Amino acid sequence: MPNQRCKPEQIVNLLRKIEVEIANGKTTPQAAREVGITEQTYYRWRKKFGGLKLDKAKRLKELEKENSRLKRLVAELSLEKQVLRDVARETSKPRAEALCGRACARGIRIERTACLPAAGARARHTTVCSDSAQR
Repeated sequence: MPNQRCKPEQIVNLLRKIEVEIANGKTTPQAAREVGITEQTYYRWRKKFGGLKLDKAKRLKELEKENSRLKRLVAELSLEKQVLRDVARETSKPRAEALCGRACARGIRIERTACLPAAGARARHTTVCSDSAQR
């Protein structure tokens, strides 16, 4: 079976056939060649599927498939989360114009310093008790 992917059920059946041939007195390489696989493939499959019954082999393959799908999903979600964090950091920097409109409605005054703030510094906010805010 060159360049062909076998299903778990097929692999278990091939392993059983090879075991029967070995029990009848053939060597492992001869039995593997008769079935149509290499000796190395036989040992690899025996290591993975040896001792499994058909239903367990199917379940193993399903779980492996689900595991890889979930890993891919977690990686995508982690990447999206990081991108959203980066965007949130960039957009959450206060802007004096945007804050002034909302802040004045709440009775908050934004004070700016005469010099430019240091990198990452924010404008200072203070509350103002005005007559319009108390009414």
